Amino acid sequence: MTSLRPNIVKRIERLPKPKNVTAAMQPLFEAISNAIHSVQNRFGETVSQQGQIHVTVNTNRNKDKVWATVEDNGLGLDEKNWDAFTETDTDNKISIGGKGVGRLLWLDCFQKISVVSTFKTKDGMETRSFDFMLKRNDQIQNEKIEAVGSTQSPSFFVRFDGLRDNGYLSNFPGRDSFVFQHLTSHFLPTFIGKKCPQISVYVGDETRHYPAEIDNIVHRKQADIQLETEEYGLLLLTLMECDKVASADLKGHHFVHFIAHDRTVQSQSIDGKLGLKYFGSDNDRVFHAILTGEYLDTNVNQERTAFMFEDVVLDRIINDVCSSHIEEFLKEPLEKLGGEQREKIEQITESYPSVAFGNTEELQTKIPSGELKEDAIYGHLARERFRRDQRQADKIKSVLSRLRGGEADAASFADAISEAGSAIEDAEQRSLAEYIVRRKVVLDFIEILLEKVRDDTRDSSYQREDILHSFICPLRINTIEDGTKKVESASSHDLWIIDERLTFAQYFSSDVEFSALSQAIESDERPDVLIFDYVHGLRQTEEPSKVLLVEFKRPGRSNYADNENPQSQVERYVRRLQEGKLSDVKGRPIKLDDRTIFHCFIVADIVGKIDEWTYTWQRTADGRGRLYQPQSGFQGSIELIGWDALLGDARARNQAFFDRAGISGKSYFSLD
Repeated sequence: MTSLRPNIVKRIERLPKPKNVTAAMQPLFEAISNAIHSVQNRFGETVSQQGQIHVTVNTNRNKDKVWATVEDNGLGLDEKNWDAFTETDTDNKISIGGKGVGRLLWLDCFQKISVVSTFKTKDGMETRSFDFMLKRNDQIQNEKIEAVGSTQSPSFFVRFDGLRDNGYLSNFPGRDSFVFQHLTSHFLPTFIGKKCPQISVYVGDETRHYPAEIDNIVHRKQADIQLETEEYGLLLLTLMECDKVASADLKGHHFVHFIAHDRTVQSQSIDGKLGLKYFGSDNDRVFHAILTGEYLDTNVNQERTAFMFEDVVLDRIINDVCSSHIEEFLKEPLEKLGGEQREKIEQITESYPSVAFGNTEELQTKIPSGELKEDAIYGHLARERFRRDQRQADKIKSVLSRLRGGEADAASFADAISEAGSAIEDAEQRSLAEYIVRRKVVLDFIEILLEKVRDDTRDSSYQREDILHSFICPLRINTIEDGTKKVESASSHDLWIIDERLTFAQYFSSDVEFSALSQAIESDERPDVLIFDYVHGLRQTEEPSKVLLVEFKRPGRSNYADNENPQSQVERYVRRLQEGKLSDVKGRPIKLDDRTIFHCFIVADIVGKIDEWTYTWQRTADGRGRLYQPQSGFQGSIELIGWDALLGDARARNQAFFDRAGISGKSYFSLD
């Protein structure tokens, strides 16, 4: 009969090629794994005392003369193992996860492979040696079998030489430390298990002995936690607190290693979930967990390099199955981190009360453990608030719908209506609080700026006027010409500090020359702030128009030239405006004539020349400011406001809002 002939060369060509260090070391790992299984099969329960494996790796940065050897005192290539070795896709080790492709990975990775094995036969002891080659036929070359003395012990030795340039050469580690690190990580479950033989690894000038090496870096361990799950069956979890060297060459600090048939298939960083870097008294500890189970064993690919499900499944297992145990194991460092997180939450909710839908402890339950990034914390809280508001809105809609449908009775809906009303009130309060917090911050900043400007005795009045001016209202903005200029929203200014009626002023000119406002006015003079719009609160009608002018003077300034009298300055501005023909951003004519009412403000410290020039003015009701009402020329007034009075009045006007929103009136920048 004729049988199908396997094409080993083509089969190996189709094998997945490595794209990272772990995959590039997989053929070597296969050889070490075979050695572990062989000594376990020979010695059974005594393998930890009697099993011996020696691994030697020679590498360099150029990776031009890479070679490796693996030697063990297992069963060797006895009849059963020889049959399995010479048959592809054997089921010889299927019970322990063997896929029958380990030798194929050898051929895919290395250019030259030599094997020597001593084994027991029914007649005594024999040694078989051969070269293992990548060929379509006769892959076993130069085979020799010799009888040896009965004093010889079973053994297996394989030497690998030269990396193939098919992904293995570029990804194989060139540093000795990388070899140790990836080997340690890959075989971590075996090294910490009860059936680990004595394994000596020689790389360059360094030798490490396992599992003793693991004992030196694992400081605390909780093993074999049984996790019975409906979706994944029985899983076994081992938790370890390790020296940071355990993660020295990995991309991250803390890992969950997913194991299939005693081999690490995927290591998942959980740094983002924990929020930790290093922890411990000396800040030198990392966390590693090992997860095993039949579900993982049955869902690993043939090469044991990846699982046959999407990576999202690993995340679900960590989140749904492992997280609570991990958090309990790391309770102390996470509690410390939690304190830092609570401080962040308190800071965020103080500045953004709209996301403060509960106390700090309640809010923290909505944020991943260890998350310290402020934008991420805000994002989690905002999403939770949105969901709550949506649920509450649905509840209110349901109540209203049933009321309209005549299904209501007073008794059944009294509580629901009360709850809905309370929720609406809470939402309104949060929104108000966030709006008021911004106002409070603005006032606190102005207070600081006033102190700084007054402390500066340099002759830099123009510069210092600009500082405060720009904070209250942006400089160099003209929104009142022909619609081609930039229109700033009401949120771009804080003119409410001067007058609450200006809160929603949309169109204005700030520090712009008169010549830029209208071709009819030829002047390089520039009022600090000029507003003539249909401003909410000014009771604006078509005629007569109302205009607001603001002039800022540097806090603490006392010396002025004779031609710098602010009264004269404001009056010149008024005459310029009365002479010109202006239009707003929508092209509407701004009618300015002798019937136009001008509200003019001068913001300055009432000292020195300012005090002298305005001494005869009428005092304001609180006695701190001064008021001038012209008898002719224009209708309106000029009010002189001291900087401290401006700030104090603004705080007083907003104190009721502060109280309603539950916000302290004390400055955020105060030291006490």
